[in-house]
Amino acid sequence: MVHANPAPSENWYPSGPAFNTLTTPVFTDESSEFVCLQTPTPCIDLTDWPLSTTLVAQFITNPGLYVTSPISAKEYFELQFHLGTDFWGCQMNFGNSGCGKNIRQGVAHLVDRTIFTNTQADIAGLAVANDNPYPPSTGLPQPNPCAWDPLFAQTGQNCKVGSPGGTAYHLAPATGVTYPWQPALGSPDFCAAASHFIAAGIATGKNSVTCVLTGISSAASGNPVNLFPRSDSPPRLELGNGIGQEICGLFTGSFTTGCAPYLSVNPGPITAFPGFVTSTTTVSQTWNMYTAGFANVLTFDSGLYFGYNSQFVSGIPSIKQPTGPCSSQSVPSFSAGNYMYLCNSNYDTISSQMEFSPCLNAPGDPTLGQTTPTFANCPSSTQLTATSAGYKTADLFGQNAYTIPIWSGKNQYAYLSNWQRIILHQGNGLLNYYSTLNAYSSNPAVPQTIRQGYKQVTSSLNPYIASTFWDFGIIGSIWDSLNIVNPEGNSQLLDWMTIKTATLPNSGLSYTPPPGTTATFRFTLRNDLFWQDGKKLTAWDVSFSYQSLKAAGSFQSSGLAPMTGVKVLSPTQIDVNVNGNGPFTRLYLTSPTIIPGRYWSGQCQGGIWDADAAQGNVPDSCMTADPNKIQPTFDPLAAGILVGSGPWACKSSTGTIGGGCSSSGSMNPPVGGSYTLARYGAGTTPGGSLNTFFRSNGNLALWTWTGDTGSFGTDFLNFGQVSLCFGKPIGTTGCPHWQQGIGAPSGSSTVGLTQVGIVQRFVGVNWIAPYDWVSSPPVGITTRAPVLHEGTATLNPASVAGCTSPYPTGGYDC
Repeated sequence: MVHANPAPSENWYPSGPAFNTLTTPVFTDESSEFVCLQTPTPCIDLTDWPLSTTLVAQFITNPGLYVTSPISAKEYFELQFHLGTDFWGCQMNFGNSGCGKNIRQGVAHLVDRTIFTNTQADIAGLAVANDNPYPPSTGLPQPNPCAWDPLFAQTGQNCKVGSPGGTAYHLAPATGVTYPWQPALGSPDFCAAASHFIAAGIATGKNSVTCVLTGISSAASGNPVNLFPRSDSPPRLELGNGIGQEICGLFTGSFTTGCAPYLSVNPGPITAFPGFVTSTTTVSQTWNMYTAGFANVLTFDSGLYFGYNSQFVSGIPSIKQPTGPCSSQSVPSFSAGNYMYLCNSNYDTISSQMEFSPCLNAPGDPTLGQTTPTFANCPSSTQLTATSAGYKTADLFGQNAYTIPIWSGKNQYAYLSNWQRIILHQGNGLLNYYSTLNAYSSNPAVPQTIRQGYKQVTSSLNPYIASTFWDFGIIGSIWDSLNIVNPEGNSQLLDWMTIKTATLPNSGLSYTPPPGTTATFRFTLRNDLFWQDGKKLTAWDVSFSYQSLKAAGSFQSSGLAPMTGVKVLSPTQIDVNVNGNGPFTRLYLTSPTIIPGRYWSGQCQGGIWDADAAQGNVPDSCMTADPNKIQPTFDPLAAGILVGSGPWACKSSTGTIGGGCSSSGSMNPPVGGSYTLARYGAGTTPGGSLNTFFRSNGNLALWTWTGDTGSFGTDFLNFGQVSLCFGKPIGTTGCPHWQQGIGAPSGSSTVGLTQVGIVQRFVGVNWIAPYDWVSSPPVGITTRAPVLHEGTATLNPASVAGCTSPYPTGGYDC
């Protein structure tokens, strides 16, 4: 009998973590990580990367492991082109040259996406072919691709809206060469690629039988191309090697992995890829093609707008409008999101219409099965819906083959079966904020420790430079963002550091907003936010974070693109003015990490910042980052300023906050090393100190005990009731609740300043705003008042422990 051990379905709760330590052992790749997971004494508890088909079948029979159900992952993988470089004598001209378009369309014919996803060992059965730079699970219908290639227009039953992935630039099933998905010499797609290379001016002809190029130009050999396949991802390594062989087949007739003087293939791990670090003075010519991947693509605009709109290139003056093709709004950046340098005005226009459409969809949008799509405007508007504009954006992208998307995953993950409350996120899998926030085991391999494997090293923990999935795994554990996505329902956005988020028209403001402002987001912060070193977190920190991240053009600042200004109204309230407000604006506007101005400001560090904040006036001159700290080489861990407000703190062995939390003493510990983070609040009594994560389990228990709900009217009545009980004898009618439970000193006492202060602290706080935990809870959340764990303490609710004894024997919410 086969033993099946699927992972249990786990509900989430927005608090934690349970244990005192988080470690991240770093591996060479996923293969070495999975080997470690299978040993008799595994060195990790959670993985960070999806399993191969073979490992799913193997792991699900292992009683020591849980295997998650498949998810339609919010990810896609593609072949990218550096559009600011020369390919065999053809200047890509930032995606605008005819020769460059022909080269890209030719290369698109050199991989059979369907056969690739069905046969590549690591993803076979766990992936779908994809022709577009967004996951199919985001909901945008895939454009009809049959007219994308004017030289080889396609016909057939797949030529429709919602065509299956693998239709684009595909004339016939590949018969295979080194890999089964490669078109052979003389095959329809190989010959189509040759025709496109001829149209690009690379050659004058082709062999009539094999289609190998003839009459190759001297410019082709004088301007060789380099291809960088990711060596730490087997599917991307084989994709890169295979496409390299196909290109060499075109030039030489031999399917070699590299062929001087035309092509070099240089595999390497993500940390060796030079494209993520962009220049603020020039367009670096450091790569030509790259096998890329994007995770956490929650919405279809994530790639279509933030990845490829030219506002997000490193905007050096020579390439910006009006003298160049790139957006005048782009800024010089060391970590540009559009590191491919796609700058096309038509694409910018339609992708911006998509991003700032007044509505998501309407009757008349493109629908599955249409041969010719229809389009719709938003009600009472002349503006396209985001779906209609998104379709047109994707259609234009595909016509120009700016990149060549290949597949999206249907992922499954594994973790040790002695763990509970592990959260699977569609965007990030198991390497997500909630997993280490919620995770609990009654018998962990290492006491009070969660071990989250990293299949590769980080590239930077500098919030102005960080760009990879693993960078933000650590950064997201240390720093918070204003709002956060529900891990079980990615369309739901929760207030996190905020108690309320409002959207105001210009007429609703008491001041004149900056020019171009069309709406304003007003964020009201919780009043119990502290940095991990005990300093108060205020609205000026939010202002500094938003202004400095955008000014630096940081990778994570793309969501701040519509921001026209910031105005601090009080230490706990801030306005962010925007020039457009579409269906996705709030999601991305509230995603950047909030960093402490006292450590990162160029003009107002340390005591200067603290004094200004205490006086209620941090000047605009303080809102610019220290230029030395936004450099790619700056290491905040080694500098001792890795200080956040999140659940996990960088803490040295001697107790110093901000540094000393890696095996190397600096960021990016090598393979075999690790980060070791400490729970923010470890060593304090649950709910007994403000020097702890504001959403700790103890604080959730404390909030539950108060009875506050976030409704100011009800909460003030609640505050009035506890005030009336001040000093009354134990047992006084209406007062026993306040005289016991987690909020009462020693578990049972008359109501004093402690109880009154706790209730006051949470007035106006709805823990899961804008939802209601009882009547309209977010998707997948656990029942209100769960059993909670913090350090070695177990916090039982009254529904479990009752109220017959003083807390902690009785329930925390008695």
